[in-house]
Amino acid sequence: MLLRASRLLLGVWVVAGLACPAMAQQSPPPQSPPQGLSCDAFTRNSEGDWIAKREVTVPSASGTMLLKAGQQVDDQLQERLDDQCKIRPPQA
Repeated sequence: MLLRASRLLLGVWVVAGLACPAMAQQSPPPQSPPQGLSCDAFTRNSEGDWIAKREVTVPSASGTMLLKAGQQVDDQLQERLDDQCKIRPPQA
């Protein structure tokens, strides 16, 4: 009886040991992408280019991208900001 119980316990430990690494390797659930751009985080310079006013994370083709304060945005993001944000005259 004792031998049978110890074999059962050993079997349970083996199954549990095999299940734990498989559970650890599962990918995290997908996160919903950011819904838009925060227009108040950007301003236009004297040339009309969009510049980040503060550090901001924006959605990009490869996930998200961190922009530092004062950094000019790329052409694709320039177009998105033109479309989404009210176009104001460049600030001097």
